[in-house]
Amino acid sequence: MPAQAGCTSLTSLYVGGCPNLTDESMMAVEAGCASLTSLNVGGYSNLTDESIKAVAAGCASLTSLYFGGCSNLTDESMIAVAAGCTSLTSLYVRGCPNLTDESMMAVAAGCAPLTSLHAGGYPNPTDESLQALPS
Repeated sequence: MPAQAGCTSLTSLYVGGCPNLTDESMMAVEAGCASLTSLNVGGYSNLTDESIKAVAAGCASLTSLYFGGCSNLTDESMIAVAAGCTSLTSLYVRGCPNLTDESMMAVAAGCAPLTSLHAGGYPNPTDESLQALPS
């Protein structure tokens, strides 16, 4: 059953470790799970920025987002998350090697309620990006 058909009250979704998850799956989540407050899609090397951008646009109620180990994601994903998920209190992006300081600066600007950030594994963070994060 497509997510948009029956998951309108779903608040938490954990699909970590499902290697066949695709961008199409994430588009279904975005379309039908607007009540989500917690989403874990970590470890999917086949997900792209399109997935995370769709989730950020359609799941504005998210307070917890885990997409660690998604090696194809770039700053585009984080910029979308910072713009669309402004209620985030917890963000886990460890092991996403294509993220840069631009991602951290976007999160710092857009996710003021953030209390937990796991962002290890991105190359060459600078003092400027770390100092910009909410204290």
